[in-house]
Amino acid sequence: MKATDINAALNAPLSYLDGNPKKPRKLNKWEYRNLAAYRLLTSSLPVGENENSLSERKAHRRFFIKSMGITILSSILCIAFGLLLGFLLMLMDPSHIGTGIQSFFSYGINNLPRVIYTAGPLLLCALSVGFCYKCGLFNIGAPGQYMIAGMVSIICALNLHLPWFVSILIAMASGALVGSIPGLLKAYFNINEVITSIMVNWIVLFVNNVLLNNVPGVLNEKNPTKSLALSTVGDPLVMLPSFTSDKYINLTIVIGIVLAVVLFFVVFKTTFGYRLRAVGFNRDAARYAGISSKRNIILSFVVGGLLAGLGGACFYLLGNAQYTYNISSVDQMGFDAIPIALLANNNPIGILFTTFFISFIKVSGIGLQGVGTYNDKFAEIMIALILYGSAFAVLINTVFLKGGRTLKKGKKEKEGKENGNA
Repeated sequence: MKATDINAALNAPLSYLDGNPKKPRKLNKWEYRNLAAYRLLTSSLPVGENENSLSERKAHRRFFIKSMGITILSSILCIAFGLLLGFLLMLMDPSHIGTGIQSFFSYGINNLPRVIYTAGPLLLCALSVGFCYKCGLFNIGAPGQYMIAGMVSIICALNLHLPWFVSILIAMASGALVGSIPGLLKAYFNINEVITSIMVNWIVLFVNNVLLNNVPGVLNEKNPTKSLALSTVGDPLVMLPSFTSDKYINLTIVIGIVLAVVLFFVVFKTTFGYRLRAVGFNRDAARYAGISSKRNIILSFVVGGLLAGLGGACFYLLGNAQYTYNISSVDQMGFDAIPIALLANNNPIGILFTTFFISFIKVSGIGLQGVGTYNDKFAEIMIALILYGSAFAVLINTVFLKGGRTLKKGKKEKEGKENGNA
C-alpha cells in the first residue's frame, strides 16, 4: 500500500464531519470500528484491503508482536533492576544475606493467601491509575479517592447498618465525586491534574479525620485514634463475603480480576475506549476529529474514582481493618498502585499480573523482620527501585520501537543519496 493511501485512510474520520460546520454529525459505533485509524489503534485489521493486504496484515502482526515483546521485556528488566539493587543493599549485613533472601521468598510462598488479600484493593487502585493514563492523565488522586470511599463505607456499615453492596455503591459514588474535581479543573481550566489531585488528597485526609471524630458509632472508644472494626458489630450483612475464615481470600480479588478483563475490552475494543486513547494520544487532533476532549477527561477521572473507591470500600468492609486517625501522611495504597500501572504499561491485563508480583514483594518483606539487621522496609525499597526502573521502560520502548526504526530509515536514506551521487 502506498503512503498516500495510508494517509488518506487515516484522515477518513474528518470526512464524516463535512456538511453543516455548526452541527457536525458524530460518528456512530460502527462507523468508528470501520475506520482505518480505529483498526490501527486497536491492533486489529491492516489499513486497507487490496492486492497488498496480505503483506500489510503480516507486517502489522509483526509490529504488534514486536511491540508487545519489547514492552514485556522492558518490564522484566525493570523488575530485575529493582530486585538486584534491593538485594545488593542487603550486603550491609553480609553474614545474614543468605538467610535473609531465603526468608524473603519462603515467607511469600508460604503466605499466598495474604498475597491475594493484599492484591485485591491494590489491583483496583492500579486499574484506576492505568485507566486515567490511557486518556493522557496522571491520576495521583487515587489515594484520596480510596480514603474517602473507605471512610464512607465505614459510616454506612457502622452508623447506618446498610448491607455491604449498598455501602460499596455509596462509597464508589464518593470516590467518583472526589475524582471528578481534578477532572473538571483539568477539562475547563487546564489546571495540572497532579497539583489538584495532591491538594484533594490532603483535603480528603482532614475531612476523614473530622468524620471519624464526629459521626456517632464509628469511633473506637478503646482506641480513639481508630474506627471500630466491622467484625465487632456482629452483623455479617454489613461485611463483604469471604471464602475463608481468615478473610484473606475474599470477593475483592474476584471483582478485581473481572474488572481487569472488562476494562481491557472497553479500552481496546469499544468506541468509548478509542475516544479515550485518541484524547490521550493527541488532544487537539481528537477535538479536530469531533471527539470531545473535555467530556472524556472528566469521564476518565470519574471512572478512575469509581475504581479506587471500590478498592477502599472493599478493604474496609472485610471486617478486620480499621481506619487510623492521621495528620501527617496520605494512605499508601493509592501510591503503591502507581508503579504497578507504569510497570504494566497501563494495560489492564498487564496490571493484573504486575499487582500480584508487587503484592508478593510487600508480603515477602515481612519475612525479613528479625533476620539480622533487616526489616520489612527493604521490600518498600525494592518497590521504589522498580518504580524508578519503570520510567526506563518508556525509554526502552522508544529506543527499540521508534528510535530503531528512525535510525534504520535515516541509514537507508543516506545510502540512497550516496548511491545517487555515485
